[in-house]
Amino acid sequence: MIIFKPNPHKLWVTRSSKEPGRFDWLITRDDVVVRQSVRSFGSKGASEANGDAAFREITSRWQSTR
Repeated sequence: MIIFKPNPHKLWVTRSSKEPGRFDWLITRDDVVVRQSVRSFGSKGASEANGDAAFREITSRWQSTR
Protein backbone atom coordinates (compact mmCIF):
# COMPACT_ATOMS: atom_id res chain seq x y z
CA MET A 1 0.00 0.00 0.00
CA ILE A 2 1.28 3.47 -0.89
CA ILE A 3 0.65 6.32 1.51
CA PHE A 4 1.02 9.75 -0.03
CA LYS A 5 2.28 12.56 2.18
CA PRO A 6 2.19 16.02 0.65
CA ASN A 7 5.39 18.03 0.68
CA PRO A 8 5.31 20.39 3.68
CA HIS A 9 7.74 22.81 2.01
CA LYS A 10 6.64 25.87 0.02
CA LEU A 11 8.65 28.15 -2.25
CA TRP A 12 7.79 31.85 -2.14
CA VAL A 13 9.09 34.52 -4.51
CA THR A 14 8.70 38.08 -3.25
CA ARG A 15 9.82 41.57 -4.14
CA SER A 16 13.03 42.43 -2.36
CA SER A 17 12.55 44.67 0.65
CA LYS A 18 16.19 45.77 0.49
CA GLU A 19 16.62 46.35 -3.25
CA PRO A 20 13.67 47.89 -5.10
CA GLY A 21 12.88 46.28 -8.45
CA ARG A 22 14.54 42.98 -7.52
CA PHE A 23 13.22 39.65 -6.19
CA ASP A 24 14.07 37.25 -3.35
CA TRP A 25 12.91 33.72 -2.60
CA LEU A 26 12.35 31.78 0.58
CA ILE A 27 11.36 28.25 1.46
CA THR A 28 9.08 27.55 4.40
CA ARG A 29 7.99 24.46 6.25
CA ASP A 30 4.95 24.80 8.49
CA ASP A 31 5.20 28.59 8.13
CA VAL A 32 8.82 28.66 9.38
CA VAL A 33 11.58 29.85 7.02
CA VAL A 34 14.07 27.02 6.42
CA ARG A 35 16.11 28.68 3.67
CA GLN A 36 16.17 31.99 1.83
CA SER A 37 18.11 33.59 -0.98
CA VAL A 38 21.42 35.17 -0.09
CA ARG A 39 21.18 37.66 -2.94
CA SER A 40 18.35 39.25 -4.88
CA PHE A 41 17.58 38.66 -8.56
CA GLY A 42 16.77 41.02 -11.41
CA SER A 43 13.64 39.15 -12.46
CA LYS A 44 10.97 37.06 -10.84
CA GLY A 45 11.80 34.18 -13.18
CA ALA A 46 15.49 34.17 -12.25
CA SER A 47 14.62 34.22 -8.55
CA GLU A 48 12.12 31.40 -9.01
CA ALA A 49 14.62 29.27 -10.96
CA ASN A 50 17.28 29.68 -8.28
CA GLY A 51 14.76 29.01 -5.51
CA ASP A 52 13.48 25.95 -7.34
CA ALA A 53 16.97 24.41 -7.30
CA ALA A 54 17.16 24.89 -3.53
CA PHE A 55 13.59 23.61 -3.17
CA ARG A 56 14.45 20.42 -5.05
CA GLU A 57 17.50 19.88 -2.84
CA ILE A 58 15.48 20.28 0.36
CA THR A 59 12.68 18.08 -0.97
CA SER A 60 15.15 15.39 -1.97
CA ARG A 61 16.64 15.31 1.54
CA TRP A 62 13.17 15.30 3.10
CA GLN A 63 12.05 12.34 0.96
CA SER A 64 15.19 10.33 1.71
CA THR A 65 14.63 10.61 5.48
CA ARG A 66 11.07 9.32 5.38
